[in-house]
Amino acid sequence: MQQFGDFRIDPQNDCLWRGNEMLSLTPRPFAVLRYLVENPQRVITHDELLEALWPETYVQPQVLRTYILELRKLLGDDPAEPRFIQTIPKRGYRFLAVVSDASRANGQASPRSLVGREVELTFLLTHLDRVRKAERSTIFITGEPGIGKTTLIDTFCAQVCHDQNMRVARGQSIEGFGGKESFYPVREALNDLCSSDDGKARTLLASAAPSWMGRNGASSVGELCEALEMLATNQPLLIIFEDIHWADSPTLDLISALARRRSRARFMLLASYRPTDIDADHPLRRLEQDLHTARRSEEVRLGPLNKQAVGDYLRLELRSEKLPSGLTSLVHQHSAGNPLFMTAVLDHLRTQNIFRTEQGQINLRIPLSEIELGVPAGLAGIIEYQLEKLTDEDRHLLEAGSIAGTIFPAWAAAAALERTIDEIEEAYATLVRRVRLLTIAGQDELPDGTRSAFYVFSHALYREALYARMPAARRAHWHLRVAERLRNMFAGHEASVAHEIAAHAEAAGITR
Repeated sequence: MQQFGDFRIDPQNDCLWRGNEMLSLTPRPFAVLRYLVENPQRVITHDELLEALWPETYVQPQVLRTYILELRKLLGDDPAEPRFIQTIPKRGYRFLAVVSDASRANGQASPRSLVGREVELTFLLTHLDRVRKAERSTIFITGEPGIGKTTLIDTFCAQVCHDQNMRVARGQSIEGFGGKESFYPVREALNDLCSSDDGKARTLLASAAPSWMGRNGASSVGELCEALEMLATNQPLLIIFEDIHWADSPTLDLISALARRRSRARFMLLASYRPTDIDADHPLRRLEQDLHTARRSEEVRLGPLNKQAVGDYLRLELRSEKLPSGLTSLVHQHSAGNPLFMTAVLDHLRTQNIFRTEQGQINLRIPLSEIELGVPAGLAGIIEYQLEKLTDEDRHLLEAGSIAGTIFPAWAAAAALERTIDEIEEAYATLVRRVRLLTIAGQDELPDGTRSAFYVFSHALYREALYARMPAARRAHWHLRVAERLRNMFAGHEASVAHEIAAHAEAAGITR
């Protein structure tokens, strides 16, 4: 069986399943669906469909539209924003969803399943179609750590690796190597290409870039440009450089030179990086802005997954069409839609033996309200590493905010640190621009008529990690300061904030 989204297709018995329900589908629409599923992520023309399915029978092309409409209705697919079947005007169709083997022995889907990125994957595949027509393409894939850049690239590569006419070279920048070894990701990519059985590629590289092949370090941007151009003259070439926020200057110069060339070439360059790891003066920031302004590059910016995508992921991983009530909301809220965090939260729930299966249905052993997630073990080290890169002042500001919750007012942090609200808001304004663990969420009016900004952590898990890492004595002391500030601000009206005051007192270890 093959699985896509919530559906499984059984080619041996010519039937389609959604969970434990077998869906009614007549033979011809099923044949169309089966062919699309067996050829995902590429354009299937009308002629190819007709020839593959009914080679000796005359079928009017218009009939395909009827079959596609029937399939869309059955799959719940919106033609305006398709998740499964995309119409390519005047040409044919493309099956968008990632297809996996639903009959693996372990009974679980891959932990790196791609969900919620159909639009981005389609964007890359569309550009690849143009590259095959000698229209070069440079695309930056950006997003915070764990947002799914590598998973998107992996899935894209998995779809194009079956094309025997496509050359793929992939390299990655490593923290600590940037600025130390010239062309580090480039060398990794081309070594990968040369280690394949592609003797023609090795011959071309030896001819066009002899100094690189000699490993003497004398490679120049121009020499490498010429070598890559030659490789992409008659055969599509996909070059992938990951994590270029750590790349050395020569690698960035090479990306710039390749993107700015105007000669026609079957060349596609994908480069991924984290915007949160570079400041406004970083050469990569200037490079992308210049290329974008000159219309020599495009950006695929990965944001958090929405609640529907999180639900799709959970159904795929738990192999259940119906999920326990509230589970999707819990995982979505705690992960803030970050795929890495989402996966870690689910793994954490599994290790706690939260789930049980009864008659093929997933249930919870304890109520959702009693589940304590905390910071999953798989993420603790990652988050701690990010926090350790901050300055002491930055960590101090973030810890002060964590006292009041994932969403906190500036006055609470000011109270904890015994500083003025103006000083704190100025400090947070700088922090928001620089480290991006916080965003400003608005302003609130205080009882005396003044206004105070309030902020939200980009992920609840960051707040929990910051809160947990503080010494207990300091944490208690800061809670008491916030409680005292509440009493002073609401003097004469303490009853309106009695719950908040009691919560801070309890957190400080004071019981009444």
